[in-house]
Amino acid sequence: MNPISSPSPDGHRLPRPSTAASVLRFIAGNELLLVWLVLAAAASLVSPFFLTETNLRNILNQSSVLGILACAQFLVVVIGGFDLSVAAVLALASVIFATLAPTAPLAGALLGIAAGASLGLLSGVAVTLGRVTPMIATLGVMGIARGLAFVVAEKSVSVPPALLEPFKATIWLFSVPVIVWLVLAAVLAWMLARTRFGRNLYAIGGNERSARLAGVPVLKRKLSVYALSGALSAIAGLALVGRTSSGVPHVGAGWELDSIAAIVIGGARLFGGEGNILKAMMGVIIYQTVANIMNLVSLNPFYQDIVKAIVIIVVVGVSVMRAARQQGGRS
Repeated sequence: MNPISSPSPDGHRLPRPSTAASVLRFIAGNELLLVWLVLAAAASLVSPFFLTETNLRNILNQSSVLGILACAQFLVVVIGGFDLSVAAVLALASVIFATLAPTAPLAGALLGIAAGASLGLLSGVAVTLGRVTPMIATLGVMGIARGLAFVVAEKSVSVPPALLEPFKATIWLFSVPVIVWLVLAAVLAWMLARTRFGRNLYAIGGNERSARLAGVPVLKRKLSVYALSGALSAIAGLALVGRTSSGVPHVGAGWELDSIAAIVIGGARLFGGEGNILKAMMGVIIYQTVANIMNLVSLNPFYQDIVKAIVIIVVVGVSVMRAARQQGGRS
């Protein structure tokens, strides 16, 4: 009798999985965590400050705004689109909130979110009813949002620190913006996994024509996703004001590409239908950790931009090759 075995329901002995197989299964399920641990180990060798509480809190704070943007981007990518307007909507919401905060903070927050949702809906209308490709439609909305941001405020708008005191609270490593980001990610993860709405989004991204034939209300779902993306981008703008105490009309240039790179690092399929939003958020942390390491070693900011661009090219290229390989396997 083989000692490395266990009884099956019919009384026969089945071999237990080997240690190597168990390790491979663990790696397959936690590869992003392992990537971060390798990065953390390497960073600790080059900088003794990396694993300090202050620096880890800083990574999470920097990840919070990009993380909320990545939530917005993830939803659009799941249905097979892109949203290049997320950063510009963030800037618009930030200046709306910062401008109204001294007299009507709640109204400023709600108006900023409403503006973001409206611009997101505009993108959705252009994509669905106007038949404009998502990249062109959201590029146009990006220009509208950025222009409106400068109409609201031609320069940075500071918010009195006393008004933002609640946003400065922290629980160990977690500030209010970080908690907001994690709660939003958890709610969206539940929605995508447990609701018909979420399953519909994956169906649309996997094969829109089949989803329509199966009775999925494709038009309504796409409009809802783009509006939700705009609202989430606006919330990211509010979180940015909470972190920096100011709204800035020109803030966020290039963050739309960062959000795409982060979710692709987290395993999202660039052309829709696949992805786990919690893993995508781990991709945000990995992407921000790379930026943090470059800051710790005092890498020239211009070289940092080059490294980020290379990361974006590599991760998007890998995603495209993976999609092409999967398509070839089906044919």
